[in-house]
Amino acid sequence: MKRAKELFDLDKVQAIAVAKGIDMSKLPTKEQLDEATLRQAKQVVKSNYQRYYRAMSVWSGNVHLQFKFKDWDVQKQSNIEVARKLGNQAFVLTKQLKSAKFNVLLSGVYGVGKTSLALAIADQLRQSGQTVMFVSTAELLRLVNDKYEAPDVRVKLIEITQAMKSVDVLILDDFGTEGGKATENGYYRPVHRDLQAMMYQVANARCDFERNEVKHSTIVTTNNTRGQLENMYDTKIVDRLLSKVKEHQLLFDEMKGVRSV
Repeated sequence: MKRAKELFDLDKVQAIAVAKGIDMSKLPTKEQLDEATLRQAKQVVKSNYQRYYRAMSVWSGNVHLQFKFKDWDVQKQSNIEVARKLGNQAFVLTKQLKSAKFNVLLSGVYGVGKTSLALAIADQLRQSGQTVMFVSTAELLRLVNDKYEAPDVRVKLIEITQAMKSVDVLILDDFGTEGGKATENGYYRPVHRDLQAMMYQVANARCDFERNEVKHSTIVTTNNTRGQLENMYDTKIVDRLLSKVKEHQLLFDEMKGVRSV
């Protein structure tokens, strides 16, 4: 004990510092060291949360997708000017989402880049410290169908649902494809009742009803119109997930699909 006290005796420490040529005035204070330690601890916790939500993501074919704004090549698009405008709009919304919470809608036909820009937004928000989760709704339906024969899938769906409720930024990709094709008269059948119930829970959890505002941001990409989605889902679900604010909508109406597969 005596030896320990000697080691932490301020006069002895200063004497050792002088002997070693160390300027004590340039060393961090205890408060600064404590602050740095707390900062590092918070960063570790944040990184763990980000990894958790990424692990909870539901990818089509289990293929993890990545896309950054620098990858948005307008020259590959059918309408260069519109593509540039959409890219700029997505970038502006990303900056706003770093300090505000609201939903974003990306709507248009298949293969025009909706998912790419949604991923680019997510990439920036993740770098800013927010948690992000990607969910292919078509793949989610497959899991819902599989749960009847696989108990482990049931457990996984419970975990996925909880994560979808709480993640800072939720991407629902190809929302509506789980409803299948339209009937001959253009009507879309309601989606699986279990998926409907799951989405109802998620949509409610991501809203702050007392303040009448978004609690956690949701980014939706879809090939369907709002009316078509309301054929598939309860209107309340659609209202709570899809933004009605024009400035928060990226409409790809003037774009044509560029995928070859």
